[in-house]
Amino acid sequence: MRASAQAELDTAEQAAPEAGPAAPEPHMSSVLGKAHLVLGAFSSGSTCLGLSELSRRSGVPKATVHRIGTELVQLGYLSRTPDGYQLGWRIFELGRLVPGPAHLRAVARPAMLDLRAATQAVVHLAVPHGTDCCYLERLGGRREAAVVAAVGSNVSRPLTVSGRVLLAYSDDQEDVIAELVAQRADGSPSSDRLDPAALRAELAQIRARRWAQERESCMHGYKSFAVPIMYFGGDRVIGTIAATVPADRRDDQQLIHALLATAADIGRGLYRQNSSHTGPGPRVGMAG
Repeated sequence: MRASAQAELDTAEQAAPEAGPAAPEPHMSSVLGKAHLVLGAFSSGSTCLGLSELSRRSGVPKATVHRIGTELVQLGYLSRTPDGYQLGWRIFELGRLVPGPAHLRAVARPAMLDLRAATQAVVHLAVPHGTDCCYLERLGGRREAAVVAAVGSNVSRPLTVSGRVLLAYSDDQEDVIAELVAQRADGSPSSDRLDPAALRAELAQIRARRWAQERESCMHGYKSFAVPIMYFGGDRVIGTIAATVPADRRDDQQLIHALLATAADIGRGLYRQNSSHTGPGPRVGMAG
């Protein structure tokens, strides 16, 4: 989603160049490396790829894709359809077991359900993933289908309200801004939302008040708010909880207070579940 669910994902997909043939790096010459390239070809969001397209996107020769694809199908990492290959159930099963995100999602989901019931907002849970913002969970009803995108989507942090909260608390904030400055110097197209000076001021404001907002910049007719989730008793950001509602709603302050209470509830839940551990709190996508 981006700041407002699917809108966030749509913005990222429009901004991202179409994947072309990949130039295999030296470590990608092994069978495992080529399998990595084949599976990675689905990261653009395509759910089904034919043999030729899979070869083009991965940069792996067609005959090799066919051989590796056959093995991956047998192992459950891919499945075959009349139209080509798609990711298999084994990917989903293993993905659900990644310790950090799985733990955070399990703790956060009950609180998110309560927030959804109380506010009727589309509720989002996100964590930093590399330089992106990754959405672990989204809750919404059939009426909000247009603003609910696929769980697991990655979006550049400056493009989303959740991502900007993560960026406000991150150690690489100035690196991201420097990259925006370099893009402008190269003549790359940019929007007012990515103006380096304005972004720096907005990030400082987010840290000062501990919440972020956007209004109809991602999807017409909707606005979103996001707050940081911190491990109880600490100041490290684990993720964000966000809510998207129609732009004409008049209960912004109540919604922000509900988000802050939900974030605190999640932070306490994580603390209780980890209180028996002697090490530091969970490092799920920590920023800052």
